[in-house]
Amino acid sequence: MEAQIVDVVVRCKNEMPHVEHALESLLKQRGVLARLLFLDDGSTDGSLEVAQRFGVRTLPREPGPYVPGAVLNRGMRLTSSPVVAFVNADAIPQSDDALARLVAPFEGAASLGATFGRQLARPGADPLVRAEYARAFGPTQPVDVRHGRFFSMVASAVRRSVWARWPFDETLPYSEDVAWTRQILGEGHEVRYVPEAEFEHSHDYDLKGLIRRRRGEGAADRRIHELGPPSLVDDFARPLVGALVRDARQGLIGGQALAVRLAQAGGYYAGRRTGGRS
Repeated sequence: MEAQIVDVVVRCKNEMPHVEHALESLLKQRGVLARLLFLDDGSTDGSLEVAQRFGVRTLPREPGPYVPGAVLNRGMRLTSSPVVAFVNADAIPQSDDALARLVAPFEGAASLGATFGRQLARPGADPLVRAEYARAFGPTQPVDVRHGRFFSMVASAVRRSVWARWPFDETLPYSEDVAWTRQILGEGHEVRYVPEAEFEHSHDYDLKGLIRRRRGEGAADRRIHELGPPSLVDDFARPLVGALVRDARQGLIGGQALAVRLAQAGGYYAGRRTGGRS
């Protein structure tokens, strides 16, 4: 039986040394025939050269500001398989059939619009990061979120016919995947978590990076879910206390944990309050 062809869009900007391991693993996948498209965003650390050395089809990002939804739509337009996988350049498949597992649920499931795999924090990740990833990407189901459904494009697959009707929003600087899944779920399509498709992936952000990211996500949530002004109790204090209690139960207490959780809660609250305005 001939293996299913799956186009794999790999988005990259300065992802050494992970990109080398990710591409090596993607090119060794069995059960599917992976055709890689490497979309590079001006890497200067050798990432692009690694992709070229592997013989992967590479393209630079189109000129202009980086807009996640536009890059995703471009990846879909430049590929042709009925199901397209998106694997970030620093997301390393943890088995030689991770990609096959990621796309397998589409067979015979006409309503399925997208899948996403399980992300495992890197062995050297900060303990707080490891705890967050373990909570977000559980062994059987992902974490519940307050608004919408949890989803991540980092290691995911999209049905082309669904995307053709509902492309990614090209105006959102954050959470374009959340907006897209909310749209297709509202149209009757399914989004499925595939925990057996495992990928190593995590980031240790500094406090400034945490605030920036959470602020962007808060602003995006306000727009995507049409939320009103945030509550100081419900959208700042309660999430902050909840995170600190979870940390304490796992022995993750101290000044660093407090600073990280304050940055996350404060950034999200600020984004919700301002809607992204400076």
